[in-house]
Amino acid sequence: MKIIIAGGSIAGLAAALTLDCIGHDVQIHERSAAPLRGQGGGVAVLRRMMAFLEQHGHHCRDMISVPTHRRHWIDRDGALARDEPELLPFSSWDTVYRSLCSMLPPQRIHYGRQVTGFSQDAEGVDVHFGEHTERADVLVAADGTGSALRAQIFPGYAPSFAGYIAWRGIVDEADFDAAAIATLVEYMTLHKAPGELFMAFLIPALDGSLAQGARRFNWLWYRNETDSESLRRHLTDRAGTVHHASIHPGELSERSVETLRQLASERLPAVLSQLVMATRAPFVQAIFDALSPSFAHGRVALIGDAACTLRPHTASGTSKAAHDAVSLAQALTPDAADATDAANVVQRLAQWSAQRREEVATLLARGPQLAASFGLGQPL
Repeated sequence: MKIIIAGGSIAGLAAALTLDCIGHDVQIHERSAAPLRGQGGGVAVLRRMMAFLEQHGHHCRDMISVPTHRRHWIDRDGALARDEPELLPFSSWDTVYRSLCSMLPPQRIHYGRQVTGFSQDAEGVDVHFGEHTERADVLVAADGTGSALRAQIFPGYAPSFAGYIAWRGIVDEADFDAAAIATLVEYMTLHKAPGELFMAFLIPALDGSLAQGARRFNWLWYRNETDSESLRRHLTDRAGTVHHASIHPGELSERSVETLRQLASERLPAVLSQLVMATRAPFVQAIFDALSPSFAHGRVALIGDAACTLRPHTASGTSKAAHDAVSLAQALTPDAADATDAANVVQRLAQWSAQRREEVATLLARGPQLAASFGLGQPL
């Protein structure tokens, strides 16, 4: 079958890999003009994602992730308050993205091509790129939390704001004296205060290096936000554009950066505030819950954040994207879905949607539970 994927981030790339492996003609259309770079921070690489990468390439745990051995909770003065085991390997969005890209033939990915809509009939789907249209057997929507394709299918549905935001940043390990970061290296370090949670851990270098001194610190600072005007201000970039859910690195307004640094100096332990102060391009993400009413609509399938957006606390975003891709490929195996049998394709997608939506419900529910345990989440 000919399958068009809208969106070339991790979910879209993972789906292209699995669908390509079983013989489908897969093309990714990514609206960005060039390969994505620096679009996200650290990610926890869980077992399902590791198995997926190892099945389709040569990337093993040691090559793409930095292990953390303990979870250290520190108080306002920086003293150790609690010490717990921590076994999650942490990678970076860039590293996982680059790993997936390297496994796909370059001609599979088309940059500067935004899917603007679709129409479908019993025999296929017409995918629209502005005034241009391409015919396909299946369209996969992997266009993120604010999915335009999901909005076309379910115009009355919108993700719900969870009541808190995450300031985020990445800073080079080499920017600090060894003594200044000695208590942070090899640990996940956390600090909790009323209505906020800060965490920091090491991730690979931008080029994937794990060498000491070449790695980077990834930090996240979750803070409750109960004022709609403040939320709007956080999501307004330096050009004055208001964004739906996040602002990429380097695009925060000067006022937002000043606010972030002032808060860090006032509220964080010095060992953590130094990370914020040294970050050249912090960014911000508003936390939303999203569960599409269905993951399929005829010959259109929704995956990744377009289908369901998990809260970061579950540390399952990359793993869920991989499982979305694997399960979709299993539903569309050539012996199960013949492109000449329209009813079969639509039926298989409907069955996949119902099963996958039920599977992610547990993860979706776990996010608010974890947030509540940290004192996070007060909807506007």
